Amino acid sequence: MIKAIFYSKFDTQEGPKVVHQVPDGAIVPSATAQSQDLYLTFSDISFFVIPRQELCGNLLQVCTNGYRILGYPICMKSPRYDRNEFIFNFCLVLSEEDDFSTYKSVVQKLADLMHALEEQSGFLSRDFSKSGEGKVYSLCEMLMEDLNNYCECMIPIDELNTLNIKLFPIYPSPPAVKAWYVPLFTVRYQAFMDENWDLTMQRIVPHINGVNSIRIISTLADTDFSLTCRAIRHLLYYGCVFLLDIFSFSAIYAPTAQFSTTIASDEEMQLECARYVNTRFAPQNPLAPPTSLPPVTAALATSNSTTTPSIPPGSLPSQLIDPVSSISASRDESRFDAEEIWPVLGDEEDGHGHGNARSSSTTHTPTSSHHLDIDIDIDPSEALPRAAPVVDGVGIVELYAALKQGQSIKQWYSAHSRELANIDIRRFITFGVIKGFLYRVHKYAIATGKPAPGARNSTLLPGTNGNGNGNGTLSTPGTIANTPAQLSAGPSSRATTGNNTPYAASSVGEEAPISSMSRQGQGQGVESHERAGSFHSGGRSGNVPLTGLFEEDEEDGFDERVFGRYLDGEHCFDQICTELEVSERELTVRLKRYPGEVLIVHR
Repeated sequence: MIKAIFYSKFDTQEGPKVVHQVPDGAIVPSATAQSQDLYLTFSDISFFVIPRQELCGNLLQVCTNGYRILGYPICMKSPRYDRNEFIFNFCLVLSEEDDFSTYKSVVQKLADLMHALEEQSGFLSRDFSKSGEGKVYSLCEMLMEDLNNYCECMIPIDELNTLNIKLFPIYPSPPAVKAWYVPLFTVRYQAFMDENWDLTMQRIVPHINGVNSIRIISTLADTDFSLTCRAIRHLLYYGCVFLLDIFSFSAIYAPTAQFSTTIASDEEMQLECARYVNTRFAPQNPLAPPTSLPPVTAALATSNSTTTPSIPPGSLPSQLIDPVSSISASRDESRFDAEEIWPVLGDEEDGHGHGNARSSSTTHTPTSSHHLDIDIDIDPSEALPRAAPVVDGVGIVELYAALKQGQSIKQWYSAHSRELANIDIRRFITFGVIKGFLYRVHKYAIATGKPAPGARNSTLLPGTNGNGNGNGTLSTPGTIANTPAQLSAGPSSRATTGNNTPYAASSVGEEAPISSMSRQGQGQGVESHERAGSFHSGGRSGNVPLTGLFEEDEEDGFDERVFGRYLDGEHCFDQICTELEVSERELTVRLKRYPGEVLIVHR
């Protein structure tokens, strides 16, 4: 914000002199504004305001008394002036702590305009009006008021000249974008997109939906990858997109230190989250145009989540924008009251929370060794109306609090499937990441340089393993579980809720539990380790023979030297999958076959 504007010149009799000032009495004492406090002492800065000729024509700034003075002195030489020269300067007074980058162009443009007016008609040298009067004073007064109130001005000076200035914010340079980042729109681009946009931008925008990575967007739009990255950086510069992780049900998320001060205590954020994740408000349009995905790109789309650049605090919008390309205008959320915004709980089945809705008027309790068959006939007309149980603000906070290190999204869903029945899981996680109270626990591979440890005997217990996760296979750290045992993707009695469940959408199976040598912590800086040999992966169908994976890998050779460059602990799994064009399952198999010990680090 501009504190003051003043016009000064070099007087042949008095030296540097303030001719006009706005507000009156802010720079030098004035008889008409005796109550105005002086911002600074002009004699202390007069040497910088009216400098030597060598410094004229340059942007000058000086700080004094907590204020910053910006000026662009001009020296004009002509026989018509006393001493054959005329030096003047229009200066802006700003607070020293304020960002002044946007005002540099204002000072320079104002100086250039006055230079041209002086050459044309002697606009400044012929101005003999008193302080606080005349065209120059009016110009300074209107300039300060318009820029402070509207950030722009259009001031007519004469019949041929008009002063047009607009303040444009200067944003920091956007971070470099990587192939495995996922852009998410924060604005509805349909409102301002037209045919004059860049051709690359027009082709990639329909594929930006919060799901596709930049590499996939480039493939779907059939655009050059480098041009796609430049277009994404352009959108990022103006705050139109966020960069997120690739969502995966095998990913691990945990609350940050900001959890207690954000979603846990902010009821407005809880309501915002409910509106964003409730499947009742899900958009009707598809996430992206119907485009066939190449096999290599499909593998990239299903790989695990990875590192993303940090989001600067204070840049988050108050309401998250739907990441799809468009939303039906007929869907008006304002017609719902606050109670209808909360997601509805799913129906229980077998007491485990995995089941489908029942529409029968007869309630049936399944038979077990501890329960009897009971059939109860209920007359629908006599049943009392009862509101459906919902996941309220406390329930949402509890779901977020249940996320922790060492637990994948798939495992978290298995424990809370009833509460998540009507919640979009991807949006639920994305909301926490964008708001800053969730962070991603990434996976990195480190080659220790030691020889691979020999195979150890594994113990197979029916229906459980040594860690009690019910997978039916025990993999000892440091060994390759190459037995033909089937890897179960979970209990066979799981009920699905469409593509919202990990059993329908996850491409990477649930990992084996972290070995006994792992270290789990509650903060972001704590790492956990496990050997690559302890990993096992399931498929979309749920059961995949491990021997089949190795037979497939034997036919697909890879350069160990190229692969070894990624085993330094600096490359996350998604970067490796994207650059090598493999899925995470294939990457896990290759890590097991690597000729040396490889540790998997979670951090």
